[in-house]
Amino acid sequence: MDFVPPKDLWMVWLVQALLAAGVIAVAAGLLVRLVAGIPVVGPILAGIIRMIAGNYERWLSERVPKLAEQAVLAVEEKYRRSELPPAERASQKLEEAIQILQTLAPGLSRDIAQKQIEAALARVRAMGMEQKAGGGK
Repeated sequence: MDFVPPKDLWMVWLVQALLAAGVIAVAAGLLVRLVAGIPVVGPILAGIIRMIAGNYERWLSERVPKLAEQAVLAVEEKYRRSELPPAERASQKLEEAIQILQTLAPGLSRDIAQKQIEAALARVRAMGMEQKAGGGK
């Protein structure tokens, strides 16, 4: 069952699907419509909301996965020659990678940070498997 992702990865896929479907943009659009009706300040607030929602959506879809991969690679390098038992090492690596990601992306919740780290770890491992498969040909 290597083709079926772990259950933790489904949440990351859900967030990415919501981004692809434009749910954040739709929610922001509804909020903009509500705010735009306020006399005088409504159009200004609507513009600000539109800008913030667009930046947040771009940040979630582009920047956070790259930062998560950087955190995973940094932690993998640090623990490469560790003498810890595998379970303890994995736990420490996950915690440290989450902390690094939350430092690099302030305001990111722990739950989202953990999901992004797990997805990044899966991508990094998949890249390593592709390189091994391609190198043997």
